[in-house]
Amino acid sequence: VPMPVYAARDRPETVARTAMDAEVAEWLKTGPVLGVPEPFYKQRRAHDGFIDADKPPIGKIGHLGLRGPHGTVPVRVYHPSKPGPAEGASLVYLHGGGFVVGSLDQFETAMRRLSEGSGAQVYCVDYKLAPEYQWPVQIDENEFVVRWLFEHAAERGVDPARIALGGDLAGGNMTCTISLRLRDTGGPRLALQVPLYPETALPFDTKAGIENRTGAYVDTAGVHQFLWHLLPHDVDYMQPYVTPMNAKSHADLPPALLVTCGFDMLRDVGHTYARKLAAAGNDLTYVHHPDLPHGFIQMTAHSRRCLAATEELARLLGDALRRA
Repeated sequence: VPMPVYAARDRPETVARTAMDAEVAEWLKTGPVLGVPEPFYKQRRAHDGFIDADKPPIGKIGHLGLRGPHGTVPVRVYHPSKPGPAEGASLVYLHGGGFVVGSLDQFETAMRRLSEGSGAQVYCVDYKLAPEYQWPVQIDENEFVVRWLFEHAAERGVDPARIALGGDLAGGNMTCTISLRLRDTGGPRLALQVPLYPETALPFDTKAGIENRTGAYVDTAGVHQFLWHLLPHDVDYMQPYVTPMNAKSHADLPPALLVTCGFDMLRDVGHTYARKLAAAGNDLTYVHHPDLPHGFIQMTAHSRRCLAATEELARLLGDALRRA
């Protein structure tokens, strides 16, 4: 069943969860879990469960190795097989995983679907993970890739007026923080920001963080683990480039396509951020899936509902970048 798509003026005042889609609930019983008290090498290996044997079609895939501020940054580029509404546009995508887990291979299926369904080139960034590399390395690298694409748009066949930035969980956090940083530094203007179930603030005192503390792919307590390994211990974790909810102003930001899920510890902080964007006068498209868990774009091989929601996201992305 298609979920309502809200604009800034009619976004819901609250969001909740209903009953989890049965297919994805069954798969989660044996699927990977993020934020559990296990060494990261075990969590990283377990997340290879997101690598699908049968991958959806794509036109072609390219590989870049960019000389970034902290060493080489690998980027995997997806080109759709046919023209779509976002032809000539692009999405720089920052994968999730709490800053400590996640690989290009684990997001391959999702990136293919976003590119093929929208018509956009998708640039998925293999930024360096914590704890081996700590903040702000991740933001530095990802902002570097965004600026690089603006500078090389013509040779890449990309319209610089139609470049979007998106990501999920940690990638959603960095989508918001980099959008803020580009605004604050007079950087290039993004056509769109696409935070998917983003970590815009710590979720511990929210209803979503409590009722989804375990069993919906990512555990709420894992946020302690993520922050402990991401941040040098003298860094203020309440500053806007760590916690974007705390920006002094959310005005003059790129139009947003923001998605939340009912079964997600970050549901309420994502929803609150959407309200802040709307209240500050930004263009907003907001989608809430009350029956899906965090990470649903990686679960399309296991749930028809996750597949439909991801295909809807690709359509919305295409429509937004066509208008841009």
